[in-house]
Amino acid sequence: MKKLSFLLAALLIGGMMFTGCKKEDPKPTPDPVSKTAKVVYKIGNTSLNQTVSNCFKYTVSYLGANGQMVTVNDVTLPWSSPEITVTLPFTAKIEGNATYNEADLPDPVVYGCIYCISANGIDFQHQGSLYSASKEGFIHIMAENPDELKFSYSKTIE
Repeated sequence: MKKLSFLLAALLIGGMMFTGCKKEDPKPTPDPVSKTAKVVYKIGNTSLNQTVSNCFKYTVSYLGANGQMVTVNDVTLPWSSPEITVTLPFTAKIEGNATYNEADLPDPVVYGCIYCISANGIDFQHQGSLYSASKEGFIHIMAENPDELKFSYSKTIE
């Protein structure tokens, strides 16, 4: 009986040694995968069979990959920015305004723009519009609302 008790005690102690000293292999924490997107800012000049009059020059600013605004002057439409690679999430932003020389205005004047942000080939289009007015009517509209030729649009890309 002493041998049986000794054998059981030895097995019990051996079992405790194997289970009590078990070391777990640490699992490495995976690095978070950074997601990126290729972003292009675009401004169009045609909608519903209307094309913006070519007398307008645009100043366009857009948010670059480094978080700084990039400004481009004397842009004619249509226009698009160079493709930039951004880390997601990213809040893309485009803004600008059109200028003109009153002597160069045609009659009628078609004004406005269609602007959008494209991420990985998918367009996020703002509902920009084109308008038509007589030269005299356009000058009157600009006198009443000098911000009519300004635009701004932003989109968070995730």
